[in-house]
Amino acid sequence: MRQFDFYEFTGILVPGAAALAGVLILVPSVMPISAVKDFSVGGFGLFVVLAYVAGHLVQAVGNLLEWAWWKACGGLPTDWARTAPTRLLANTQASMLSKAIAEQLKLSGVDIRAATSPEWYSITRQINAAVEASGRASRIQTLNGNYGLNRGLAASLLVLLVVAVVIQSMHWVVDGGLIVAIGLALARMHRFGKHHARELFVQFLQLPAREQPSEKKA
Repeated sequence: MRQFDFYEFTGILVPGAAALAGVLILVPSVMPISAVKDFSVGGFGLFVVLAYVAGHLVQAVGNLLEWAWWKACGGLPTDWARTAPTRLLANTQASMLSKAIAEQLKLSGVDIRAATSPEWYSITRQINAAVEASGRASRIQTLNGNYGLNRGLAASLLVLLVVAVVIQSMHWVVDGGLIVAIGLALARMHRFGKHHARELFVQFLQLPAREQPSEKKA
């Protein structure tokens, strides 16, 4: 089995494992907790596979949570650079962004404020590729992994809340605790999302200027 990268571990495997563990606690008839201590190496491997699968399913719920959350916040943090730049960058940084896009990406005439969401999404993907190619993406990847972790945790906790309500055997303290935990995970997701977007644009603005090709003499 290949090793998981940082995002797969934090964004998929951990939320999936949290969801599976939570279901085992809430519905012990699925597998008694006492059986966990008897897990073999093969059993642990199976749990990892199931956690990975569950993580992908949980992140589908996370995608819906993410869409609703950022919709209420005025768009993704990367969108703020064109719609409300001072929420993310200093005025001087925001004013330099169009020039940097023209110089680094060779996309002349880009009006950030006039760009549509699909256009801006494509440009930010190209910005991310340029930063990765320069070897400056280490912190961005860490922030993105933690963003995915908290999005996944919020989704897995929401799934567990639904399970707790459906089985109708949980105490209100458990339900209330899950609701509080979901709120905390969403708050952390918001924080890491904002830091990720800011770091992306700051690193992009720090890229060294590209050398212009010299004209050949006749």
